[in-house]
Amino acid sequence: MAVAGMGIAVAPGTHLAQDRDELRFPQDSVVVLAGIPGAGKTTLLRRLFPVGGDHQGVQVFDSERLRAQWMPVLGVVPYAAWRPLLHLAYYVKALSAMRTGPMLLHDCATRPWVRRLIGWRAKRSGLQVHLVLLDVPGDVARSGQWARGRVVRSGSMETHCRRWPELLEQAVVDPSQVVPGAVSAVVLSRRQASQLERIRFDSAG
Repeated sequence: MAVAGMGIAVAPGTHLAQDRDELRFPQDSVVVLAGIPGAGKTTLLRRLFPVGGDHQGVQVFDSERLRAQWMPVLGVVPYAAWRPLLHLAYYVKALSAMRTGPMLLHDCATRPWVRRLIGWRAKRSGLQVHLVLLDVPGDVARSGQWARGRVVRSGSMETHCRRWPELLEQAVVDPSQVVPGAVSAVVLSRRQASQLERIRFDSAG
């Protein structure tokens, strides 16, 4: 079933239910919420799955939440000094928890080695991988970074922006080219993401 204005790719035999304000996935799913830094991934997760809220069994992984937990201890040290450790801890924690669904996983998706790890771990756990990609222009994403008070280094941002268009093309043709084993991909603009009211997981898919 297609949604007007949304770019959608679904593997044969996969049922993905959706309408203008809701995306619905099977219980045994890992949904990778992807986008370049500043695209609005954390904002969307915070709105739909607020910290401390009742997520009804959905595991929500966002590196920004882990960063907030570490800030009281490491905040006096420049973030650049402990950013690699934070990312390592985040992926170790998320991959270790990827034993049962449902799970929502925040990731930029522009690092091939991370995508391969996600696909490998999900396959070992017998989970489906679905992609929700926030397609936001680089200048808009950069504005989002300034708004949140944390700006990605120019060289790193250029790499994210350079890889993103090809990743999108692959996702709408064959999601498994992005994350091995992925069975669906939904591409959302900033406006469409702001209109999304629910991401739901149920047995019907």
